[in-house]
Amino acid sequence: MLLIVLSVGIVVGGIGLLLSDSSSFEYYKHVDEVTKDSSAWQNKRLQLHGYVVPGSIKKRLNRDVQKLEYKFQIENCGAVAEAYFAGVVPDTFKDGAEVVLKGQFHGPQFTASEVMAKCPSKYQQAGAAHPGNVERCSRDTAGKGN
Repeated sequence: MLLIVLSVGIVVGGIGLLLSDSSSFEYYKHVDEVTKDSSAWQNKRLQLHGYVVPGSIKKRLNRDVQKLEYKFQIENCGAVAEAYFAGVVPDTFKDGAEVVLKGQFHGPQFTASEVMAKCPSKYQQAGAAHPGNVERCSRDTAGKGN
């Protein structure tokens, strides 16, 4: 009897999970995937992966809310997106950094609520800079006609 009750509970829980509100889901996408049809990604929660375009970071203090605001561009596989963030960025956030931004597209701009920047690889030469004109592409399928 206990086994039957447990089985029914698991089935009902599974059905509830399948029918749950999808608005809480968050997509993980690369810049080049969403710029192909950015209108399809408007107001959807995303984790957007790319690289900070060298020379694109603009920083200012918003005196009304006493927060630093950042406007910058991120790229992947030749595609570029405009991004905005208000708050404290990690120390690893800089030109050429690999980043994941959590947020949403509002018009052509991605408004981030969180910025995560990857630490440079321990295998990268100390002091070696990323050339600004290198096309960064982080997906295995990139450049294969997708």
